[in-house]
Amino acid sequence: MYSTKRISIVIITILLSITIISCKKEIQKEISQFSIEQKTITVNWTGYKTTDKVAVKGEFKEIKILNIHNDTTAVGALNDTQFEIPISSLFSNDKERDPKLKELFFGVMDATLSLTGTLYLNNDGTGSIDLKMNGVQKKININYTVSGQLVELEGKLNLDDWNAQSALESLSKACFDLHKGADGVSKTWNDVGINAAIYLKKE
Repeated sequence: MYSTKRISIVIITILLSITIISCKKEIQKEISQFSIEQKTITVNWTGYKTTDKVAVKGEFKEIKILNIHNDTTAVGALNDTQFEIPISSLFSNDKERDPKLKELFFGVMDATLSLTGTLYLNNDGTGSIDLKMNGVQKKININYTVSGQLVELEGKLNLDDWNAQSALESLSKACFDLHKGADGVSKTWNDVGINAAIYLKKE
């Protein structure tokens, strides 16, 4: 009798364990996983010209993500993401401007066929991009917003932080007349606005 009771307890214990494991698996399956889809990333930039600081806008058509990973949150899926942006993918919808930017600006820089970096996000809507350009690695402070699967980032960089004065001077010289404003002064600004939109996969 004692043996039968003991066997019953063992069987019940095994059944309970199976039930708990099964429930855990079901719960795990219900938790959504976010990950980056490279084709849904857009990266835009805004430069400025003339004394009135007229905006010149463009984008990079190609963004390579080097370490895609999954996470239960959109922020977690993006945090610590490494990327590479080929300069050849620069596009401003101006067939005369684009070659100048590629050859007379980025082409003057040291080893800058691509922009490389790592994205870091905090949980409070702030973060940073550790960007390498012109052989210099510097941090850009950013802000971000999350709307479901969409994450939007924005920030601003000062080209002087990447020792890009020579590259900027080269571009200013090539675009001297084009960068003149109503006051007749030609000016190319050293600050550049950046923003990106990333629509994450959710499974």
